[in-house]
Amino acid sequence: MEIPRRASGSRERGIAPRAGRRSVMNTAEVQLRLAEVRGVMFDIDGCLVLSDGPSGHGGSVLPGASEAIELVRSSGRSLAAFTNGSMQTSAQIAASLRSMGLDIHDSEVLTPAVVAAETMQELYADLPLLVFGGSGVVDDFERRGLNLIDIDRALAGAPTNAAAVVIGWDTEFGKDKIQLAAEAVLAGAKLYCTSDAPSFASKERLNVGVSGFITVGLSHVTGRPYRVLGKPSEEAIKVVSRRLQVHPSQMLIVGDDLTLECQMARRAGALGCLVTTGTHSAADAAAAPAEQRPDFIVDSMIELVQWFAMASAAPAAGRN
Repeated sequence: MEIPRRASGSRERGIAPRAGRRSVMNTAEVQLRLAEVRGVMFDIDGCLVLSDGPSGHGGSVLPGASEAIELVRSSGRSLAAFTNGSMQTSAQIAASLRSMGLDIHDSEVLTPAVVAAETMQELYADLPLLVFGGSGVVDDFERRGLNLIDIDRALAGAPTNAAAVVIGWDTEFGKDKIQLAAEAVLAGAKLYCTSDAPSFASKERLNVGVSGFITVGLSHVTGRPYRVLGKPSEEAIKVVSRRLQVHPSQMLIVGDDLTLECQMARRAGALGCLVTTGTHSAADAAAAPAEQRPDFIVDSMIELVQWFAMASAAPAAGRN
């Protein structure tokens, strides 16, 4: 089922929780699950910040975002901020968020490139990898000492013998790279995509995705399938679980996209929260297939903080 993009003019802010009408679970169930949460994953675009650039770059902090982060920290829960963009490194994204007043550490930022590097290390060890993208993509591969093929030499005719092709945010992906990547895939290399999200939540204009655009084209050219490594993949769930140091059932996943964060929560068995300050609305959630529906919905991060307050105040009976 196609989920329509929510009109930007319908955002509501700072209102009280409306659990009875806007959640799959009832109020008591949500409170119980929230009380059991030990780690929280926040999306960035449309959840913590809103901008016309990737990973919140040059944007503004959404109401309640700072308070929600502080609540997670003060409660002793672990925290991760996971964007599906790979234009910037985790450190660059964290620095940008801190410059806007959000208390996010470098090690708490995840991107599809982080997931891709960890996954390639597990699957391919020291086999040659053909990886396309800027520093936001290759940084994690290089830090892990993975065997990256020199693309300039490969474009000049050197054989690649690639075991895998990984497509990230590469705004300079032209005809020569298409040829190189396609030949590697046709020779047997597996095709991976950091994220095939068509767009990201934005403030005024369409914030288009690049990685998926390239990968879908390569799949069309080669007739070979590809695997997504960013949200909502199983690989991403594993990396988030390791980073938060909690079992997926003890995670809260908060985001603005039904097809990414909410679907990821469903797959993981985590508690899923849709915040309607970005891509999708409560009406979209009502029309979504079961595998994409959130457990509860908030209209701002302020409302999420209120939910946590209600969970803390709820009777402890039945939590063990």
